[in-house]
Amino acid sequence: MKNITIGRDDSCDIIINNERVSRFHANIMQQGNGYVYRDTSSNGTLINGSMVRNSERYVNFGDQVLLAGTIPLPWNRIQSMTPTSYSPAPYSDRDAYGRERAYYPAPEKGYYDDRYEPPITYSTGTGLIIFGYIFAFLGGWLAFIFGSILINSKQTVNGKKVNKYKPSSVTNGWVIITIAAICFIIYWIIIISNK
Repeated sequence: MKNITIGRDDSCDIIINNERVSRFHANIMQQGNGYVYRDTSSNGTLINGSMVRNSERYVNFGDQVLLAGTIPLPWNRIQSMTPTSYSPAPYSDRDAYGRERAYYPAPEKGYYDDRYEPPITYSTGTGLIIFGYIFAFLGGWLAFIFGSILINSKQTVNGKKVNKYKPSSVTNGWVIITIAAICFIIYWIIIISNK
């Protein structure tokens, strides 16, 4: 049986030009009506929701196999390189959001056009966090504004509204608002008691 190599290196049978994919990311070999998938990468492979690193897993045609956790395995290319006793329809499946995703043929021994959904990138909001904490301890209203921006800012990715800032920055936004509220109350108690 043919052992198909997958990776970024030009010597691979299926070349996937993506920095998250290792030069020699994986091998796949037909076994019966399925395949033995062997991950040889540093970023691993997500197979039907389970992360696999440097080990083998038996997979069936159409299983969800995501190289480095994000790039779909090009089943159509693998099937065209291995003889099978059945001939399924052009392959498509659903992405993490439930939308249908189809695989498209790649050029002969060329770069695979993976058409995958790009991962969500978040802003860190470091400046907002630093100034938010400073103003929070001073009991200033700007801390409430900075905290609200960190919590409520949204961006549109793949047609979906998601937070603009990473989860740890959103948590910092809540902490800033809480500290600002506590300091504001303490300062007002001090001012009222000194009158």
